[in-house]
Amino acid sequence: MSSQHQRFRHTPAPSGASLIGRQRAGQLASSGTTGALQAARACPDAWYRVQALASVAEYADGKLAASILEEAAREAQSCHDAYGTVAVMAWPIGVAFRRGLSAFAGRELAKCLELASQIEPRASQAYALEKLWCACFAVDPGLADLVWRRILELCPPDRSWRAARLYLHLAEIHHGHNRSAAAVIRAMPPGKTRRWLERRFGLA
Repeated sequence: MSSQHQRFRHTPAPSGASLIGRQRAGQLASSGTTGALQAARACPDAWYRVQALASVAEYADGKLAASILEEAAREAQSCHDAYGTVAVMAWPIGVAFRRGLSAFAGRELAKCLELASQIEPRASQAYALEKLWCACFAVDPGLADLVWRRILELCPPDRSWRAARLYLHLAEIHHGHNRSAAAVIRAMPPGKTRRWLERRFGLA
């Protein structure tokens, strides 16, 4: 393993307790918030703790759901780097939009889009922003517009294979939802990735 790969290893191996806790929280969330919260909070690794808390908030009663999401946002700050914080917040933000907690979702999305510029290596910005975009798009495509604008700012499609893959995935999702992939492709700057996608989607 190269020293650079070691330096930018974004997902340290989780403890077994985190894997079990996240699974347990998801299993209990729909039937018992108290037990599910206990399981979520017992996850030692922030990445898994945030995901588990988001799964509990999905089913919790109104004010409690909002409180759990605030807790998840605080816990996200304990992730190992900016990539972890931005990418894992896709879970609480998605839940918040689905639960109609738009003030929380909008506030935390804005924070994540700002923090995204600090993600290293730059290629990893693409994956973190894709997670945010998908979380928003799944609720309402219009909610993903802010993320899309940030993607265009931070992720030139020819900069890395991860960036090229990001634009491919977004075009495929648009196409799969009976929305034109051309809207994604024609917003891209000229270059080899755009030409590749134009050919792939019959726009050349």
